[in-house]
Amino acid sequence: MMPSLRKKVAGFIRQLSVNNQNENADQIDSSGPSSGCFIQRYLSGHDVRQSEPIILHGRNPHELPRKNIGTIILGNQFAAVTGPDGGLTTVNRHQRHLSTSDPDVDYIDIQQHVADQERNSTDAVQHPSPPSEVAGVSDWSRPNNRAYGAATTLYERHPLTKQHAGSPIADCFAIVARTNSAILALADGVNWGEKACIAARSAVHGCIDYLNKAVFTSGNIANTTDVFVSLLRSFHAAHSLILQEAGMLTTLTTAIVLPLADSDRFVACVCNVGDSLSYVYSAEHGVREITKGSHDIHCMRDMRDALGALGPVDGQNPELNNLTCSMTEVESGDIVFITSDGVSDNFDPVVGKFAVLPPSDNLNLKVPSSTVKMSYAAPNHGSSKSPGGDLSSSTSLPTVQAYQRHELSLLRMDDLLKNGVSGDGPPCRDAKTLCEMLLDFATRLTAAKRHILEDPDLYYTTVEGSTELTELSRAEQRSRRRKMCEKLAMVPGKLDHASVVAYQVGVNRNNGGSVAVSSENVGSDDDEDDNNDLVETVL
Repeated sequence: MMPSLRKKVAGFIRQLSVNNQNENADQIDSSGPSSGCFIQRYLSGHDVRQSEPIILHGRNPHELPRKNIGTIILGNQFAAVTGPDGGLTTVNRHQRHLSTSDPDVDYIDIQQHVADQERNSTDAVQHPSPPSEVAGVSDWSRPNNRAYGAATTLYERHPLTKQHAGSPIADCFAIVARTNSAILALADGVNWGEKACIAARSAVHGCIDYLNKAVFTSGNIANTTDVFVSLLRSFHAAHSLILQEAGMLTTLTTAIVLPLADSDRFVACVCNVGDSLSYVYSAEHGVREITKGSHDIHCMRDMRDALGALGPVDGQNPELNNLTCSMTEVESGDIVFITSDGVSDNFDPVVGKFAVLPPSDNLNLKVPSSTVKMSYAAPNHGSSKSPGGDLSSSTSLPTVQAYQRHELSLLRMDDLLKNGVSGDGPPCRDAKTLCEMLLDFATRLTAAKRHILEDPDLYYTTVEGSTELTELSRAEQRSRRRKMCEKLAMVPGKLDHASVVAYQVGVNRNNGGSVAVSSENVGSDDDEDDNNDLVETVL
């Protein structure tokens, strides 16, 4: 039986109940670390993260150790899905040969070994795909419980037109899963609009298309160095296709999961630029972030800054400030997943309003990059005066340092996947459930912000003596929304596009488990109505 909304609301209170700190402290002191909210246990020094498999990272393949890859079983694609609204399939590619010299991607060819790798795979990438294939896949409508992706919008809907702000969704995801391997990719277009959407879809298309040929057709992948060389080449293909399709800027994170030689374990090799993050969820070790090397977890980050982007940032060049290669070993049953910042930021304790920043960090955050996102810059759309919110209204909340924000984000995600929103489970057991749980959490957490912004009085007025609604001028609409900023800053959540793509590691011995997938607007209209109760509770 599905838990009631009230029970789900109680789950939020369970996670957010930090105001009565004396009572929780008494529980911890008297009953030990198993009592009280996990947030309190962590901040009180009782909840220490377990030891976990090592995560390695570097700026190029040769900064990482070389691990031999086992036998990759080719041919059988038991799952392939992309979205939203057709995802990468909506971008048409007039393919140019990927060995063409391009000065914009000199960062890839770091050593002669890279050039050698490219020559070895030339025969593979020269063969054009059959006309029926898109990015190396003939059917992109095959989701599976073990290989799944979904996207939605957290932005408000216009009260009369019912159109979401920020349309179209500027995220794109794709996953291709084979018998004992998988490729996952997720891109988050910077800012709003069609150009950002095209950039994200072009990036995912170019990346997946290259990897399906170079990794899963050539047969020349012997070790993780080869994998990372192919990943960097795929980012070249992604950037080239963005320019070809006249897109703008986007983040891109791509993961390849492959078996290790002489082992029953697997390796997840991840390349990312920007702030779309990759994680592993393990029942034993919890949630760990694979991409943590791409951002300084000991330094406060302004969430308006994407950190890096593909596309024409500087002339025709991308911004690769945080381009990072990362790897970690994973086991059968673990779930590797990638999220856009519309998901990951909503697990941040400051965004979730159960902690605040130190005053100096709250006041002195800078925007160092030209790849600034719109989530806080656009009028009201989920923004507060700073990423930390209004300190004067949050004095009863604990103060957290940067590394604590990172740890608490992982613990909160882990708590959700193990215990559900209510705390009574059931736990996450496959990739499909993980995607649904993360998007459901982000949707419910941001319900109060949408409720405020969907007030008809922000858009329409009634003329004296008439019952008909008259639309306010654009200037008056902006003025009224600006007045909502203080109220918005009091409620949790960040409005954004939200996407997740996930793969459950292991050997797939059959083609079963196919499920229907919804690649956008995961929450139904009934869910939106039910959220009113949650809004009242939060407010």
